[in-house]
Amino acid sequence: MVVPATDFKMDNDTGLFTAYANTKNFIDHAKDRAIDGCYMKSIEKHKSAKTMPKMFWSHNPYELPVGAWKDMREDSKGLLVKGGLSKTSMGKDIKILADDGALDSFSIGYQVIEEKWNHTKNCNDLIDIHVKEISWVNFACNEESLLQEMKSAMKNGELPTRRELEKLLREAMHLSKSQAQNIVARYDDSPIETKSKDIFDLMAKLSQ
Repeated sequence: MVVPATDFKMDNDTGLFTAYANTKNFIDHAKDRAIDGCYMKSIEKHKSAKTMPKMFWSHNPYELPVGAWKDMREDSKGLLVKGGLSKTSMGKDIKILADDGALDSFSIGYQVIEEKWNHTKNCNDLIDIHVKEISWVNFACNEESLLQEMKSAMKNGELPTRRELEKLLREAMHLSKSQAQNIVARYDDSPIETKSKDIFDLMAKLSQ
């Protein structure tokens, strides 16, 4: 779920910035829509545990964080966050690119706790989600949408094609082209019963 860096404001003295990490009532590519109150339990959970979502570059958990989120709250528009970029090479690079307007999007990584299909809007309403990380991203089209689309297809007994799987391995799992192709070469996309399967289980099996 990717949004432009709406109402982005950087304090050059402190290095802290505010922006909307996610906005409500917008139907994304995966047909998901965040609705009022969907972030509240996650915010309270983080406060109780004295934690915050991680700040990543492009959803990559295998690299060091690029900064830290200091505060988040839900208002009428969406999930408003406050954070600061670390004074690392990556953090400095992101700040320069953000100041230049070259980086202008955020994306949240989340776990769905409660959802419900909205027949009127033809979308999946996210009633309760747990926000695990908030990333700076290049494009307003990310691996979360691709992953959700594949998982939805697998529930209907369909498997991703070799091309789709290679794209997911490279973009969502950050594998090299050769690594992704090596896994895809061992992948059988012939129709099988997949209703009880999860895309992550499939990847784990292919990686063995």
